[in-house]
Amino acid sequence: MSTEESGRIEDTALRLPEPPTGLRQRRVTVVTALKYFGPGAIIASLTIGSGESILASREGAVFGYAVLWAVVVGSIAKGALVYASNRHITLTGEHPMARFAKVLPGPRGWFPVLLALICLMSFPGWASGVAVALGDFLESMGAGDATYFAAGLLLFAGVLSWVGGYTVLERVQVAIAGMMVVLVLVAVFVAQPDWLGVLGGLVPGDFDYAPFVADKYPDIVGTSVWVELVVFMGGLGGGMYDYIGYTGMLREKKWGMLGHREIDAIGDRLAAMEPRDRLPLSTEPQEVQKARAWSRAPLFDMLAAFLALGIIAAAFMINGAAILGEKQQVPEGNDVLTHQSQFLASVAPVFEYFYIVAIVMVLFGTIYAVWEAYSWTTYESLAAVSKKVRVRGQRGIRPFVYGWTGIGALLMIASGASFVDLITPASIVGGVFACGIYGAGLLYVDKVNMPREYRMATLLRVLVAAGSVFLTVCGVIAMLSYAGVVS
Repeated sequence: MSTEESGRIEDTALRLPEPPTGLRQRRVTVVTALKYFGPGAIIASLTIGSGESILASREGAVFGYAVLWAVVVGSIAKGALVYASNRHITLTGEHPMARFAKVLPGPRGWFPVLLALICLMSFPGWASGVAVALGDFLESMGAGDATYFAAGLLLFAGVLSWVGGYTVLERVQVAIAGMMVVLVLVAVFVAQPDWLGVLGGLVPGDFDYAPFVADKYPDIVGTSVWVELVVFMGGLGGGMYDYIGYTGMLREKKWGMLGHREIDAIGDRLAAMEPRDRLPLSTEPQEVQKARAWSRAPLFDMLAAFLALGIIAAAFMINGAAILGEKQQVPEGNDVLTHQSQFLASVAPVFEYFYIVAIVMVLFGTIYAVWEAYSWTTYESLAAVSKKVRVRGQRGIRPFVYGWTGIGALLMIASGASFVDLITPASIVGGVFACGIYGAGLLYVDKVNMPREYRMATLLRVLVAAGSVFLTVCGVIAMLSYAGVVS
């Protein structure tokens, strides 16, 4: 959307484009809200196959209902920081990473570089992990060697992503994934879980592995319960390796300042500011009202994405406890996808065959989507500190990201490691710890650079602060446990 704002960008207060009527209305319908569910849908589709289908089911099987609270707390913590990040770029036209490079104390640009390194180290782990999970599943179906399938599917998805040849298949995948989710939700009620146990699990408390896990799965018991849970929270709804790119994708939506007809000039002006200067956003009452209206667009997108992810994760976890836990079955090792077919079979036996098609489509869709998502994350991270990267653009750095992710993932596939082993470091560091410190950066920028009228509301600020502390502490504890420093 464009505007006809008058005055020179170089010396006037910045004014947002006029928001759509639907965002201005006091009462917004569900239909209007869903119109803004776009980038969030991409993130949701990225994580359903791994974070929800595999990890949530696994946690339900090994912990029962006791860690359902982690779904709620994790969804709120990550949702709040994603909204704060997307709200910032919508109102200012500038990615938070660009602001971090200038404002945070210490050497210039250290924070975006740190996040970029964490993300780059995480890419091969998640790409290889999802490919291995799908390869193992296909081998269990008698289709052939798991390693060859994992490597072949990874490379095929990368080529498809490069040439953009997945549009029709993507629509089919979305429809199939949607039906699978509906069936999993129905299965929750068919399984008749212990509803008092479900309610009790929403309250944080002590948790430990179910008694049968020590007897049948000693390797799992050898892992700290905090590492086990934090790996799940890292997969829940994605991590910073997804979110930095997620925020950058809003450029294509042209919400708020991103739709200004002189957005390039605005970017140059903001880049030339002194670190602690206030962003030159107009504080006139009508402009502040426009900002509040535009803030609704990323809010609706985030709410739709994380509400859906939270419900889906809870459904898989409840089914994991009620069905897999009762049968003492755990998704683990080279068998992380076959047991979940029972969720759909509980609705009707024929759906067990549908599960085979659905999970293959969902996992392949994830492998396909990571290539572009990781390219956007790398671009937004490095563009904050490098003019060369900004000049080359996202498409200009794709060869590097594709090469790094592909070669690293192939080497990790060749190692023979399992899905959980491949994703654990990336999930802990990039999916939890990095989210926590990113949220802290958002709070600092909001206080230092945003005019008072544009700052986060008290509730959002509290949620981001609490979520940042929670994710950072969980990440640190899990890293220390994983390294054997604490037990």
